[in-house]
Amino acid sequence: MKLIFKTDRNMAIETALIFTHPNEQDVKQQIEIAIQKNEKTITALNTLNNRNIQVPIQAILIVESEERMCNLRLTTGAMYLYPKRLKYAEADFINNGFIRINNQTIVNIKEVQQFAPTTNARIEITLSDGSTYFISRHYIKNFRRALS
Repeated sequence: MKLIFKTDRNMAIETALIFTHPNEQDVKQQIEIAIQKNEKTITALNTLNNRNIQVPIQAILIVESEERMCNLRLTTGAMYLYPKRLKYAEADFINNGFIRINNQTIVNIKEVQQFAPTTNARIEITLSDGSTYFISRHYIKNFRRALS
């Protein structure tokens, strides 16, 4: 098999375009599997059966503090526990497209659909699942920096 890599400045960041011959469907499947294995995952706790589960980090919508652990809500609506406090969990998520928006919440910046200013110098964001959250004044600079 011959591989040719080209770059295109007109393509969106984090986008790859792969062409294969129609007769090479098995190669296409192998490439998809290799990319999925390469995605970063975290170990979360499924509260229904107390088992650990590997969750792709890009499938996480929001991380919320709950006592000495964190709730992970996925884009599918599933909920898991992350066995770290929010201030320690923040280091695991910040470098992967997440931002902290207040003292209890970290969101996936790629899942923000819209935002609007509100009273008391806060911003209200709407996520892809329709839920809304407020960005506190203290974290607005980080939010603006993430958008630029």
